[in-house]
Parts: sequence; structure tokens; C-alpha cells
Amino acid sequence: MMYERWTIMPIIIMMKKLLLVAFFGLNLANAQIIVTPNPFGLTSGTITLTYGSAGDYSLFDPMSEPNLYLYTGLETDGVASTWDFHDTWTDTSTMVPLTWNATANAYVATFDIGARTYYSEATMSNTTIPGGTMVNNWYFLIRNAAGTSQSSDLLGTNYGFTPATASIASFENGQEIKFFDGQMSSTISGNTLVEIYNLIGQKVSSLTIEENQISSLNLTSKGVFIAIIKNENKQKSVKFLN
Repeated sequence: MMYERWTIMPIIIMMKKLLLVAFFGLNLANAQIIVTPNPFGLTSGTITLTYGSAGDYSLFDPMSEPNLYLYTGLETDGVASTWDFHDTWTDTSTMVPLTWNATANAYVATFDIGARTYYSEATMSNTTIPGGTMVNNWYFLIRNAAGTSQSSDLLGTNYGFTPATASIASFENGQEIKFFDGQMSSTISGNTLVEIYNLIGQKVSSLTIEENQISSLNLTSKGVFIAIIKNENKQKSVKFLN
């Protein structure tokens, strides 16, 4: 029994050392990137991300380039490996500029995660985060302008990001979708998504309509339906008779 005791103790000590190495390794990586305020999330407004203020560029070597970019994305479907909303890799204008700041002696970016426009994998179009969307994580990586060099994928939750649900804003007075004679009209600016459900919860149609446009509902049956109206981060439901 004494033999077993003294063989177990070195293993425990080694495990503690490995945990300490992992802990300090994570803290070292986090020290390279500082986000303020912290914690932060969709409703934090403008945040500031600073890279390299400690003189450590081991996450990504900028090679003295003054203009870098943050390529960012959001995971919303519960699958950690997917970026359901993201910037467009071939278009730096969709990304967040990460620029050398001589005063800070570091690369600095300022942006608002919740207010940005992203490419949606679901709709294959550019959009703001739809109201009611649960954002589980914010992903990002650092890259150069040419896209020939990049960091590994970085998880926002490792740097203070807090998961949250995108807020649902209200439509202004006069902004509405009207339903009549198997058609609908819109006084809502921009493109509006209208999803139509029957009373047992089945989606029977999904349409987009622009402001001042009249469009056919293309419904093959009569009765009462429910329309879910979505425009940017605004959403409401309307019951109508077809």
C-alpha cells in the first residue's frame, strides 16, 4: 500500500503542473488581446479591441503592416464549429479594420457587434442580426489585407464575450404590412421578410416585399393565417383573413 501511495503522488503533482501551464498559457494569449468594456456582448455598443500592447504578437505576426483586419462571425445554431453570420472573406469592407495606433503602441479596432451587417448562411444575404436570435459565441481571427496570412480562429468567450439574445425592436407608427384580396402591401423601408403560417403552425409561404410594393400572397386556400413580419432587428406578428 505504501508503494501505491508514493506512485500516485507524483502523478497528482504532474497533473497540477499541467493545469498551471494551461492556465498561464490561456492568460498569456488573453493578454495579447484586450477588449473593453469587459465583459462585452451584443448590447455593449461600441467596443475597443487592442492587440499587441504588451509587445507580444505570437497570435499573429503583422509583419509591420499598419492595416490589419478582424474577420468576424457569430454562432447561433448551437454547433460550435459553424459561423452562421459572418463577414465576406473576399471583401475587406465588410470586416473590422484593425489599425496601428502609435499612441496605444498597438493595433486598435472599434466596432459594435450588435449593430453590424453580416452575411447570413441561412438566407444567403447580408443582414443585421434578426431580433430574437440567440448568439452563443462571437468568433474572430486576425488577417492581413491580402488574406494571405491569418491567425487561428479565436473564441469571443475566451476574451469576455457574453452570450445573449438579439433584442427585438418595434416598428414605428405607419410602418406596416397590409393584407387584402390575396395580396399584401408594405410601408416599411427596405426589404421585409414575411413568413406566413396556418393556424396549426405550419409555414405555408415565405415572401419578401419592398417599401410601396404590392405583392401576391400565392396562397391556395382560404382562411385565417398568421404572418411573422421581419425587417432588420424588428419583428411582429399579424393575423389576417385570406
